[in-house]
Amino acid sequence: RIDQSETIALAGVEDTDVQGLAAVISDTEPRYSFFRYPHEVDGQQTNSILFIYTCPSGSKVKERMTYASFKKMVMDVASTEAGFEVAKKLEASSPSEITPEMIREEFQPRQEQKQGFARPKKPGKR
Repeated sequence: RIDQSETIALAGVEDTDVQGLAAVISDTEPRYSFFRYPHEVDGQQTNSILFIYTCPSGSKVKERMTYASFKKMVMDVASTEAGFEVAKKLEASSPSEITPEMIREEFQPRQEQKQGFARPKKPGKR
């Protein structure tokens, strides 16, 4: 949370799973959130850290501009001071956009099947 003097302060620490994540992020003020996402990679259980930046459209213009300009600094401090290795960065205009499916797809993108080139049919007689 960034206050009036543009000081970054911890708004809170919540213990939640991926289903309850959107409920613990403010839907009225911009927020930076870090979430430890447990998932499987190549058959091994691992935890990845997500950086989530939410900026509701109903928030004050000054807040939106302040949060947007501080985002890189927050990432740098999290990396150097806290030792966070952020695996993915997500942005949303509302916490409700942060769904378990969205997060799962960030780590396991859908595999698209490629189709071969379909040769066009020969033109008919005129």
